[in-house]
Amino acid sequence: MGLIDNNEIIYKSSKSFFWASKFLSEEIVQRVINIYSFCRIHDDLVDENIQAADKKEMELLEQKIKSYGISGDVISELIKGINSDINFQRYKNNAALIKYCYRVAGIVGLMMIKALKIKNIEASYYAIDLGIAMQLTNISRDIMEDFNKKRIYLPEDSGITNDILDNLNEVNNMKICNEVNKILIKSDIYYKSSLNGFRYIPIKSRFSILVALRIYEAIGKKIKRTGARFLKENIYINNYEKFYIVLKTIIEFIIFFIFPLHRKKHNPYLHEHLQGMINVNKL
Repeated sequence: MGLIDNNEIIYKSSKSFFWASKFLSEEIVQRVINIYSFCRIHDDLVDENIQAADKKEMELLEQKIKSYGISGDVISELIKGINSDINFQRYKNNAALIKYCYRVAGIVGLMMIKALKIKNIEASYYAIDLGIAMQLTNISRDIMEDFNKKRIYLPEDSGITNDILDNLNEVNNMKICNEVNKILIKSDIYYKSSLNGFRYIPIKSRFSILVALRIYEAIGKKIKRTGARFLKENIYINNYEKFYIVLKTIIEFIIFFIFPLHRKKHNPYLHEHLQGMINVNKL
């Protein structure tokens, strides 16, 4: 099977997005799958240190997602972010970390705007926020997996060192948990902001995006709830938990999102560290 319209990629690589995609129209699903495939393949080229299987197929896939209105500048920003992991340099502070999250995930939010055929510029601000929130959740979940790849995404000024991560004991676990909780607090801020952008999402796609948000958000909540367990095993949301989240989200959607009640103006200070980047809210 080729790379374009390849449903298997999203099923194998992200069960959370696969669940959420069940509630999208067929046309939008194929757009989302192609965008996800493009991002996933580039990420795997770096993380797994493999060669592209078929450059011609990759070029065709890129042309396909460009046909949705995604610009070359947006694609270049994404690849720049992903490729920064090749010769990884640790981020000094929160500002640098947020800029990385924008490049590898906020940009995906901008791609999704095109997939969903949303034209309002303010919608982009919230899409960026949702991407950043999800990436901060990923970072929190994958602390040890990334460390084994010689990457520490917790900023240098967090005080978490190689020695601390290499010597997991009660004291060090507590230090790591405290810093991860700070990252998850940031992710919660971006998740809450993104809810205000749902008024711009077409009603037929709105529920699916809300499900994706709530499942991803639940990962962070489970990390907080289970203490230092994320340092020893992969924290994920199982099918029973996802089913429960979907049921709760149906009720939430009916009350708050058919006629969206979340309508706050975007806080430009959430993009304080992103000034000059594509489609961010200007201070």
